[in-house]
Amino acid sequence: MAKQAKRGHDDFEDIGKDGKFAKVTKGMMDSLAWQKLTMQQMALYLLFKIKYTKNNAKGTDNRNDISFPKSEWSKLYHNNYVTFARDIDALISVGLIRVVQYQQNMQKPTIYGFSTKWKLYGTDKFVLEINEMRSKRTLTKEHRENLSMAAKKTNSARHSKI
Repeated sequence: MAKQAKRGHDDFEDIGKDGKFAKVTKGMMDSLAWQKLTMQQMALYLLFKIKYTKNNAKGTDNRNDISFPKSEWSKLYHNNYVTFARDIDALISVGLIRVVQYQQNMQKPTIYGFSTKWKLYGTDKFVLEINEMRSKRTLTKEHRENLSMAAKKTNSARHSKI
């Protein structure tokens, strides 16, 4: 059997100046997980894919190091964090992304990673771990410690001005 030539981009397709593009396969689009999403949530996932760098300068990728700081999501969601968070939760709930490191209590963006669990969505084998989801106001010991440190810094800064 002859090898098929690697398919490039057609003339109606384009890649960014930095060589980035977002790939969504037919299998993913046919999945129950993808069909559960709204158009806005699909667009957010595409933005995750655009942030993905397969081979960076170190020869690694950032599949587990993607974040959306407020400066980015606020433009897309017109400063509506509730809608942005709802869409992030939807991507997590169908297994497309997962939380790698929750940092909101440290006033840093949460770090997300891609997940393959979407392939199991709708089956008995689909299970999300608690550490793969965003915190829902349930603070872990680490979160409480970070809040306490932040409060101490804020209070000491206030008192030093007096």
